[in-house]
Amino acid sequence: MKLTIIPIDGAVYVDGISFFGLDLSDAPANVHALQWDNNAGWIEFKLDNGHHPANQDITELPDWANTAKAKWDEAEVVVKTQPTTTGTQPA
Repeated sequence: MKLTIIPIDGAVYVDGISFFGLDLSDAPANVHALQWDNNAGWIEFKLDNGHHPANQDITELPDWANTAKAKWDEAEVVVKTQPTTTGTQPA
């Protein structure tokens, strides 16, 4: 699974499918983004007093990232259960 989380945007991308406006308030305030590719990834941090902290390599998703993924899962279920319409548009 490829996963990108951008807390400030409330954005979670899973394998190229994204949802925005999710409540990602569980993410640490200093996190800019998380990038994950199957079994490893990194966390990118926000500028800190004008200096850019180094990315943190990870081999396990933090709890807040698992929560963000669960919110993506919930959003996907809502989309999949929305009724679809067919027909024509008025001229």
